Amino acid sequence: MYNINMKKLNIPPIWTLLAICFAVILHFVYPIILFEFRAIDLGVMAIGIYLILATPIWFKRNSTTIIPRRKPTALIVEGPFKLSRNPMYLGMVLVTFGVGMTLGSIQALLPSVLLFLFLKKNYVLPEESKLIEAMGADAQKYFTETGRWIWFL
Repeated sequence: MYNINMKKLNIPPIWTLLAICFAVILHFVYPIILFEFRAIDLGVMAIGIYLILATPIWFKRNSTTIIPRRKPTALIVEGPFKLSRNPMYLGMVLVTFGVGMTLGSIQALLPSVLLFLFLKKNYVLPEESKLIEAMGADAQKYFTETGRWIWFL
């Protein structure tokens, strides 16, 4: 029998995949409101994928952990972190939102909103506390200069 460690599965990429699956299910099971607004869906997903793939490079360059809930050893303020304190999480939300746009139904967009709220509560806020604890005034200054999701939010 396989022993599944649930803590190892409690990571943002898994939640993102679940949100995408939920979007597909909502679209096909409950197609309430459909729309034809697919002009920018691939662009939104491309930006999201870029953020997901590019962000780990900055963690590696700064020799700090990418694993949620671990204590950071460096404050990253360059690259995508100039525009967002959470570029990887932003990328996950954008990919999920882009999938909902591709599907073309309002209800398929709902999981991206839920993912946004879930990531904020369960990952972003606790990680910000750890960053302040580890980096002190430098982190506080960074927080005042850079938006949580994008430069102005």
